[in-house]
Amino acid sequence: MSFEVRLFFLLFVVSSVLLAVVGSYVSLRMKDSLYEQVGLRAKVQAREIAAQNDLVRAVMENNLPEIANISQRLSMRSDASYIVIGDHQARHLYHPDPRVTVGSAMQGDDNDDVLAGRSSLTINTGSLGTALRGKSPIVSPDGQVIGIVSVGYLQEDIFRYHVTQRGSVVFFLILVLVALFACAWLFSKSIKRQMLNLEPIDIARMVRQQEAVFESIMEGVVAVDRRFCVTAINRAAREILDEPRGSHEIIGHAFNDLVGCELFGNTEADSKEIRDEILLFRSIQVIANRVAIQDSKGIVGWVISFRRKDEINTLSLQLSEIKRYADNLRVLRHEHMNWISTLSGLLEMRYYDEALRLAKMQSQTQQRVLDYISATFANPQICGLLLGKYYRARELGLELVFDPGCQLSGLPEKLAISEWMSIIGNLLDNAFEATLSVADRGRNEKVTLFLADSSTEIIIEVADNGCGVSADVRHLVFERGVSSKQGGERGIGLYLVKTYVEQAGGVITIDDNEPKGTVFSVFIPKGVESANV
Repeated sequence: MSFEVRLFFLLFVVSSVLLAVVGSYVSLRMKDSLYEQVGLRAKVQAREIAAQNDLVRAVMENNLPEIANISQRLSMRSDASYIVIGDHQARHLYHPDPRVTVGSAMQGDDNDDVLAGRSSLTINTGSLGTALRGKSPIVSPDGQVIGIVSVGYLQEDIFRYHVTQRGSVVFFLILVLVALFACAWLFSKSIKRQMLNLEPIDIARMVRQQEAVFESIMEGVVAVDRRFCVTAINRAAREILDEPRGSHEIIGHAFNDLVGCELFGNTEADSKEIRDEILLFRSIQVIANRVAIQDSKGIVGWVISFRRKDEINTLSLQLSEIKRYADNLRVLRHEHMNWISTLSGLLEMRYYDEALRLAKMQSQTQQRVLDYISATFANPQICGLLLGKYYRARELGLELVFDPGCQLSGLPEKLAISEWMSIIGNLLDNAFEATLSVADRGRNEKVTLFLADSSTEIIIEVADNGCGVSADVRHLVFERGVSSKQGGERGIGLYLVKTYVEQAGGVITIDDNEPKGTVFSVFIPKGVESANV
């Protein structure tokens, strides 16, 4: 049986039981009220009849025909089941049942109080059956009790009237039950729709599966509502943030208070999704994403995922080294193919001296570049990067010129070596592309690099002979995705440069390079604190 049907039957049965209890209570209250009203009516009629002068006179004179005539006339005007008249000895003077003879004793144990001058109301069984009867004494003018008036309502008549009243109540309760039937069915259907037409066992299984998946994700994942209060957090997120509290203790707290970062904001109107943003969560460098949770009414929350940046630093460095090595090999292969073709031609023409001189010259040139870079820049990774960029520039028809003031004895640990390489490499790549973009460029266009740590800060300057950057858009070139070039991966390099420089507490500036081009200058103070996270 489906949840929808079970819920319907449960609601229907509970409603039916409640209606039955309420109906029984109402019926009992109606019965008690009916008996109370009928008893009061019987008692009042008995008093009024006993007070009639013609009846008092007839009883005093023992005028039986007159008593019968008066009693019958009163019975026709009354709704009582019967009216009985007795004398001062509780013997019948009149009874509507012809089987009861005049002078026979009145039945019941309620006559003594009446003969003592007190009215009574009792339920007793007489010759006509069990009845609710009110009795009142007939008092002579001199104050003597000379008779009894008994006005009775048979129980079967009272019950019949009670059934008539109860029928209307039962009909009303049936209508209510039908309405509850319809409401229970609609409510069960609504609940099923809200449960996406799933059974509770299916929902329980999905919840357990999602909890297992949620906890097994190696990235930190935090779900927040529209007010940016935490609604769920997985184990990886707590471990990355070094959070000792459990999930239930964190839920309900503000996300910004949890991570100590205001990037994601706390305004409901901010609907911008964020991808691969480099942030500091509790002084831990992470790469974070924010994706909206939406329903038919709009955004109802966010899912924020993040991972430690240092977890991918090693892989990033390895990939950078492999890519740099592959680029160097490709450039060197292209370079060597040119002069090897020349060398092969010289040998074919038997110009052996020229061939030998060419080989020596090529070897000396490469060795001179290698020796200069190795002697000027102490870091081997930076040396490899610059050597690759040098030959890359030659392949593009450019010349990478090292400023005579270049001198690098080491790099502070404010940034990881891969981040230093990213700053230098992206600035050089940007300069190459800017120089190549000039349509009327001449031969041997230069890109100049100045890299030194002789002062209290690391200085990196890259000057190109490109088209330049106008002053009104310089503040935009570091925005993610902003680029003058086409391609899906454009607009990332300078964004990373700015991110790393600001992370190290440095600044980056853009100036014009006369007569044409741009100079990017980076100043990063040497510090003892490490940002190599």
